[in-house]
Formats: sequence, C-alpha cells, structure tokens
Amino acid sequence: MTGIDTTASVNEAALPEGERQKTSKQEIYRELRHRICLLDYQPGSRLNERELAAEFGVSRTPLRTALQRLEYDGLIISQHGNGTEVTSIDLSSIRDIYIVRMRLMDAMAESSPLPVTDDVLSEIEDLENETRNLLEGKDKRTFAEIIIRLHGILHSLSSNGPLRDFNDILFFQSARFWFLLLEKMNFRQQVEDLLDEMRMIKRSLELRDVRLVATVHKSHLAMVLSRLDAMDRSPQPA
Repeated sequence: MTGIDTTASVNEAALPEGERQKTSKQEIYRELRHRICLLDYQPGSRLNERELAAEFGVSRTPLRTALQRLEYDGLIISQHGNGTEVTSIDLSSIRDIYIVRMRLMDAMAESSPLPVTDDVLSEIEDLENETRNLLEGKDKRTFAEIIIRLHGILHSLSSNGPLRDFNDILFFQSARFWFLLLEKMNFRQQVEDLLDEMRMIKRSLELRDVRLVATVHKSHLAMVLSRLDAMDRSPQPA
C-alpha cells in the first residue's frame, strides 16, 4: 500500500492544533481514497476503524470524519452493526458517470482557466515518458497511478471550484472499475490510447489553451465510453 507524504506532517508542527488536525483528516481521506482507487481495498472489503486509527496514529474521531467524506463520495458505505464496506459499481453506472464527466469537460472549456505553469508542462512530459515505458510490460498499477496523476493535472487547470469537486468525485468513483476492466482489455492498446491523449494535451498546454485540453480529454472519455459499450454488447460466455 502507498504511504502518506510525511513532508506535510513535519511542517504541521508549527501550526495551531486545530489546523494540524484538519490537515491530518485530509491526508487520511486522500490516502484511503487512493487505496480504494488502486484496488488495495477491493469492492466489498471491510475497513476496520480501530486498525486504521492505529496505523495513522490518530483517534477514531478524525478517522471517522475522513470515512464520512468517503461515504459522501460513494466509495464506502457504513451500516450500523455491519461496519464499513467498500462499495461496488456496475457497468451501467460507470457509463452514466462517463457521460456526466464528458459534460463537465464542456463546462471546463467554458470556465476561466488557471495559468499553465512550467511545472505543469514538466509533469505532463514526465507522465508521457512513464507511460511510454509501459509499452514494454503490463504494469497495471503504474498505469492506474499515471491516470490519477493526469487527473490531478487536469484538476489544477480550472478555477471553477464546484466543477472541480464534482469531477473529482466522479473520477474516483469510476477509476477503480475501469482498472478492474483492464484484465479484459488489450493493455497495450490502452497504453497507446493514453499516449495519444497525453501528446495532444501536452501540445495544448504548450499553447496555453486549456479549452483545447478539455476538448482532448472529452474525446478520450468518449473513446472509453465506446469501448465500454462494445464490451456490454459482446456475447457473454455460457
């Protein structure tokens, strides 16, 4: 499993207690969301609050705050007497999510963009190189982590807070199911598709054209949706 970035924790020591606790909740939330997205916690698996509180070195109160946020995101469900369980998702649900995410790219294209920095350009170039390395193997976890980092880049380009929050929730709802489907798909083809998208996004970023970035990503989402529809139409084995 991945670990929390400890750099932020060192800097938190200088903050008031309330600020430190708030940062801790955010770190726990993001780490658990990351694990769910990367299928470290499979759909249907149970989360043990006591064990997680001990792992993160916090009381169960801030942990429960993070879990409540994950439940709001639709990633877990808590039932009295049954504990906390990672939710599942079906093909029809993910299809609906991709349709909404495509519409959100239209909204992103119309919203006021944030400046494209040299750091953003450097990160997308690094991602492109890492993706190209996947052509030589079948590292699904690295593929998943690259997708998450690409989402983070796109997430940072819009100044529209509500759009960013909603798109963030939908991304993490759909990503884990998409990674499950990698077992049934041509992995090299998915890598090549991602490389094509990154090349176009990088060119758009070099032009400082966030509207074009949103259009490119919408086209990629449409391609994924077409693949999902094709899978749904495929005859199932008897």
